[in-house]
Amino acid sequence: MIRSSIKRLASEALRVALEERDASRICVYTAPWVMGSEGPIRDGAVVLDNYGQILAIGPAAEIRRSFSWARRADMGGILMPGLINAHARLEIGETERLPEGLGLTRKLRALREIRRADERLDPTSREAKIRAAVRRSVASGNAAVGDVTDSLRAVPSMGREGLYGVVFHEISEFSPRRAAKALAAAAVERARIAPWPDGLRYRLAPHSLYSTAESALRELFARAVDRSAVTAIRLAESDAEWGLLQGDTASGSSTSRALVDAAAAWWDEFHPPQTDPLSYVEQLGGLSEQVMLVHMNEATNDMAARVSDARAPLVLCPRSALQDSGKLPPLATFLQEGCRVALGTDSPATSPDQSVLREAAELHAAFPEVPALTLFKAATSGGADALGIDSMGSLQPGKAPGLLHADLRGDSVDDPAGWLMRSGNPDLSWLVRPAPPSQAA
Repeated sequence: MIRSSIKRLASEALRVALEERDASRICVYTAPWVMGSEGPIRDGAVVLDNYGQILAIGPAAEIRRSFSWARRADMGGILMPGLINAHARLEIGETERLPEGLGLTRKLRALREIRRADERLDPTSREAKIRAAVRRSVASGNAAVGDVTDSLRAVPSMGREGLYGVVFHEISEFSPRRAAKALAAAAVERARIAPWPDGLRYRLAPHSLYSTAESALRELFARAVDRSAVTAIRLAESDAEWGLLQGDTASGSSTSRALVDAAAAWWDEFHPPQTDPLSYVEQLGGLSEQVMLVHMNEATNDMAARVSDARAPLVLCPRSALQDSGKLPPLATFLQEGCRVALGTDSPATSPDQSVLREAAELHAAFPEVPALTLFKAATSGGADALGIDSMGSLQPGKAPGLLHADLRGDSVDDPAGWLMRSGNPDLSWLVRPAPPSQAA
């Protein structure tokens, strides 16, 4: 229904544009390569109105004939939609990257120390640190993010800088009593931000199976499914998570208990479900199209098949995975099973540049059999699909995803997607910023 509505709006906008022929409102952008929704267009063009909505896309010669009266901007390089960072944590602000191979438990402790240090900052310094991270995200080409937070502190900066997407307000208390209090406190924190910025959706989300009480997990999954409003959970991040669920908590020094203590606080009445992470999520009602599964570093082939059958979106954060376990998630298996794949950067302590193209480049180097275009789509339309933002992620009539320009630096390019993956972090600049998406579910 939403996509048919976009098509109708695009058709009407195009009709009005052609009738009025107001050159001040329409611009034709041309380039050697345009990253269309079906693949790269050599010597392509894309037409945008002054609201950032795409009116047409195709070969430059055809577009020029149809819009001969419009303004023109002939660019070198590659034109592409704004990127979608489906899992970020901007409230940490700009910080130094933590080392690879740190392990999930030690990383959680390091992040906790970073947050404690932030609490000691004066409000002005803390806000400046967060705003720098938001600006870095925008400069990295991100049109929208799935921002995870336990404080909502990045929301005002996101609103001021025009960074759109979904804010996932995380609940990370392991005991039912404390989780219930956290849910009540979240409502109070949300109410304090008024007016809420345009183009940002608010969602409650569980942090993980090793940090969120079972009662809260059930409630948050049910809310997402009942309201058709996407939520997210970190899943199958490490072996310790598997151990926790399968009963590896006999001693106080177990790695599983240490993982819980690093993320939240141990609850002595916890009863391991004696199953794998995905099966536990399914038992709690969370294996659904409305629940993004983030990380999945330790997923098995069977888990990948079940995720695909459920149409649950996956968000992979390769550089975070290298920090947690020194290895990447099983991308090839996910793709072979037909999973919906998006990319995220996790926190600035994981990926200081906040570039999902850098994340894609990590996967491209490790999985050369995966087409570069597949990874480019994971960084754009895959993220928009996961977050439920229909107006972004691809250059299609009716959408307003923003328009990015990538400088080829004088290179001769026959495969623009491959060039973007190999360059890792190309010079990107905004030609047109995205329009705010609807705040509906």
